[in-house]
Amino acid sequence: PAELTLPPFPPGLDARRGPQHFSADELRSARHGYYAMVSEVDHHVGRILDRLDGLGIADNTIVVFTSDHGEWLGEHLRYGKGYPGHDAVTRVPLLMRWPGGARAGGHCSRIVEALDVVPTLLEAAAIQRPAALQGSSLLAGLRGEEGDGRGCAITEMTQPERHWKTLRVEGLRYVVDASGAEALFDLERDPLAYEDVAGESEYADRLQAVRKRLLERLLERERPLPRQWTY
Repeated sequence: PAELTLPPFPPGLDARRGPQHFSADELRSARHGYYAMVSEVDHHVGRILDRLDGLGIADNTIVVFTSDHGEWLGEHLRYGKGYPGHDAVTRVPLLMRWPGGARAGGHCSRIVEALDVVPTLLEAAAIQRPAALQGSSLLAGLRGEEGDGRGCAITEMTQPERHWKTLRVEGLRYVVDASGAEALFDLERDPLAYEDVAGESEYADRLQAVRKRLLERLLERERPLPRQWTY
């Protein structure tokens, strides 16, 4: 763990670190454990793929690996999952393996959503998608063609006490909460999203564009019900 490099804290945030926050050594230890779990998952995914190969059914089997959320590991002095939907918790892996129908080793950098997985599988299986199904098929990208996804992704929390929405587009993250307060992050200049540029005049056009895009997406999709725990 001592050799792990931690992401830098901006000076203003670093000054707020107190006894209630993890020390650098504790953050390294947490990341060490997290990376170890990633390695374990990788090992077991490999076992599944090897088994499919051994059974001779890999070419006709689509394997999808993804996750429901990422994890704060000290960025923004936050830990675990949840608010406010930055890349640390909303950018997740999406790996697809289909030797009989997808190019091997391909990579798509376009922004896609978890909603896109089901339409992709339906198209690959030649099953007609229901008219009300949300999401876009990514099959073209699997085959090495252009035109995957919408190029943006929505994440939102619908709990009344913590209601917020965020739109991720290429190079930008837009966040708005129930009060109407907005934040905009230039991820090319500030990859860890520490500097809110929503109030800077040079970003006025881009702020208006992502605000409009979020409204368009919300109008074209069904509204989620407020989350209710069943346990």
